[in-house]
Amino acid sequence: MNPTLVTVNTHPSEGHSRAVTIPVFIPNLDDVRILADRLHVGGKSYHDRAWGWEVTYEPELDEPEAEVEVPDGKGGFVTQAMPLWTPASFTIGESGVWFFSLLWENGSQQPPVEFLDNRNIVKKA
Repeated sequence: MNPTLVTVNTHPSEGHSRAVTIPVFIPNLDDVRILADRLHVGGKSYHDRAWGWEVTYEPELDEPEAEVEVPDGKGGFVTQAMPLWTPASFTIGESGVWFFSLLWENGSQQPPVEFLDNRNIVKKA
């Protein structure tokens, strides 16, 4: 794994910005996909670090009847029982620096949809 240059805004919450270019290590996406697939096959929640980046995996959730808080139309919430489904998901990285995710939005047995945020990677001339 070789360092890659990334441009990062160091003070966005203070109303001004200072963009700096820093080296970071970005893993090979094929290696990341292998890790994500291993976690997906295992089917258990996972929160740790890999290649120096925070990693999260959440398995598919499919409940025929779950208690869900929904808006009541008056500024509050009420509890309702309804079916609940959320797809399995995998994320690695930090948004705004480098971030990659997989979402099994078509079901756990289908290939995942990929999203890569690498807009701050400095393009080599």
